[in-house]
Amino acid sequence: MKKKILLMAFFFVAQIVFSQEGGRRFFTKIFSVNDATKLELKDDLNQALNAENIYKVQLVTTGTGTKTGAEYIVWYDATAKWQIRAVNLAGNSSNHPLLIVENDAVMVYTKHTTKYSVRAFVEEIIAIENDVRPSIFGAAFHWQRDGDFLYYGGNVGIGTTSAKNKLDVNGTIHSKEVKVDMDGWSDFVFKKDYDLPTLEEVEKHIAEKGHLENIPSEEEVLKKGINLGDMNAKLLQKIEELTLYMIEMKKENEQMKKTNEEIKNENRRIKRNQELLEKQIATLKNR
Repeated sequence: MKKKILLMAFFFVAQIVFSQEGGRRFFTKIFSVNDATKLELKDDLNQALNAENIYKVQLVTTGTGTKTGAEYIVWYDATAKWQIRAVNLAGNSSNHPLLIVENDAVMVYTKHTTKYSVRAFVEEIIAIENDVRPSIFGAAFHWQRDGDFLYYGGNVGIGTTSAKNKLDVNGTIHSKEVKVDMDGWSDFVFKKDYDLPTLEEVEKHIAEKGHLENIPSEEEVLKKGINLGDMNAKLLQKIEELTLYMIEMKKENEQMKKTNEEIKNENRRIKRNQELLEKQIATLKNR
């Protein structure tokens, strides 16, 4: 009987040790804070957070009448500093509950002048490793939401597992509108000091290169793709150059029309003079 009791006690103690060192635990804390009163987030034994563990902290401000939920991940990194990452914030002003790191401590506060009661629901992962990354929380570690804004710090791949850019999509993107920020635009073509190539020069470049100047070749496009903003600017440059050619051609046509009209008028004048001269000759002959 005594052996059985001892075995049960040993099993009970072993479970407690495992739950404290190799698992996770949950605890709740209540704070009265505002913008001037920031209180340190401590564990359930009122001791400083353990640098070897990772924490998921959910905050709620009570008695506000507004939506105030927040979720953070807290960990101690290799630079020997506490790190926090806001996973989800209903907001980050007024009485919204927030975390901040000050003097190597994780502090709870709000940005309101009035003190509010903030409840902290804490999940502690007992990692026993002071350089572990909070990737253990999966997407919650990477994706962050602040109000209506969702963002991610790394590269995102859709239909691909090797995203080399902020967003790589192996497929079709369907959108009503695409906005591209530009560093410049093509209106320099209309400046007086712009060196507009002659049509002879354009013809020569096409004959030698097989494409317009400053426009990528088919080989380049198939190999590297195109930058939409850059390509639109280059195409606009060619459209503006073409517009200048057309304006110049219109001026030349107008000048040719004017010259032709002058020639016609001169021919009519010559014809009238010739007819008048013929009549004078005919009159002289009849005398």
